[in-house]
Amino acid sequence: MSFNYTNLISLDYFCLFINFKYFTMTSVKLVLRPSGKEGYNEGSLTLRLIHKRRVKSITLKGCRVYPREWDSELQKLVYPEEDTLRTTYLEKVQQTLIEEIRLLEGHLLSLHECGLYSVEDVVSLYRLRQDENKLSGFVKTLSCELEYRGQFRTARAYRTVTRRLIHFNKDEDIPLSQINSRLIKGFVSHLRDHGMLPNTISYYIRNLRSIYNKALTSKQISLPCSGTPFAEVYTGTTKTMKRSLSQAEVKRLCDLNIASFFAENRSYATNCHQAERLYVSYRYFLFCFFARGMCFVDLAYLKKDNLKHGVISYVRRKTGRLMEIRITPEMQTILESFSLQVLDSPYLFPIIKPVKGDADARQSARLQYESALRMQNLLLKELALLAEIDKPLSTHWARHTWATIGKKEQVPLQVLSECLGHSSERTTLIYLGLLDNSVLDEANRTIASAVQSYPVCLAPSLAPFTI
Repeated sequence: MSFNYTNLISLDYFCLFINFKYFTMTSVKLVLRPSGKEGYNEGSLTLRLIHKRRVKSITLKGCRVYPREWDSELQKLVYPEEDTLRTTYLEKVQQTLIEEIRLLEGHLLSLHECGLYSVEDVVSLYRLRQDENKLSGFVKTLSCELEYRGQFRTARAYRTVTRRLIHFNKDEDIPLSQINSRLIKGFVSHLRDHGMLPNTISYYIRNLRSIYNKALTSKQISLPCSGTPFAEVYTGTTKTMKRSLSQAEVKRLCDLNIASFFAENRSYATNCHQAERLYVSYRYFLFCFFARGMCFVDLAYLKKDNLKHGVISYVRRKTGRLMEIRITPEMQTILESFSLQVLDSPYLFPIIKPVKGDADARQSARLQYESALRMQNLLLKELALLAEIDKPLSTHWARHTWATIGKKEQVPLQVLSECLGHSSERTTLIYLGLLDNSVLDEANRTIASAVQSYPVCLAPSLAPFTI
């Protein structure tokens, strides 16, 4: 059998690999690993990755070729002049190489956009896609990509609903192509029978629908003739208990003197540490309220770079929307009360402590935030008791309370919506960009004035204690 070395596969892998190295600082090369058997046998094509002087190889399944069928210098397959069957096989190898290289390209660019990563991260992300035709494998890849982009909450939601659905399916994984209307309806009935509330069921189904739509977009599956399997299930939300404080309750909370309470109650008097923690929680909640109902996750990640010329500019972690909030006197007082604790930190609040030179810095920050969130919600329950508020106070109450008081003070709905950054609401989207920031800041001042709670006693509030 003779080979025509001018008849090479048209895809220029070499140029792709040069682009990899240029954009991601990762060197990638196709290498033919020879067979360990004696004689002239097929070898395996592998992807060799080099990142920060560390080398890893990925063996490509279904890509076994003879040495004379691979040109290592040009990084190309070589067709034989005769032998139609072999040519057909090499064309399939070519298609596999194209798909694998494109997949690797997407992973590398995704990791590069997220910042620090290792060659092991690339290999792990690549290998997760082995069972992408099934729900668990696809969600593993999807959630891993989301986490690299910092969308930990969405990744966790996808994994949770996947585990629930597989458990409902008698702990058997589900091919994506077999997700149909009957399965989804049965899943909804199963959740309802186990006492799950309508809004929670709807939340699960919306996440499952999002996973399904991403599978459609990535062409893992095709939309069946019968249409989407989610057409006949409820994915809306029903009204629940209002998670907002009244103006009187906000005033009581703002006027709470933690130091005096601890000094007057013997059972608490010796617990200085708890007083400090409650004082910190108190200031976090008030800052979120006065900052247009800022979410606690956004507060935790605020950096000093976000504050310029009296304005905090940040991107909402939930929606990716840019927010700009002018610092009010209340917010400034709270920021100054934390100044010594964040003296050597890039963050505005002492929630996340940066880990220098750590490849897992993003994960570390997320874990610190989640720990702080759990503690904040526990402390807010105790603060509510101290302020004689009979409600299960949590971080999100600051946001709901801000909106509720704004509505009562007759702040226009479109202003409230834009202040809150509700980019997912159609009404908000219609008016995006039409409101000047001064209008939003005026709405914030109106709501702050409504509760008459300028916290001038913040600094001396814990005079007996050192923070």
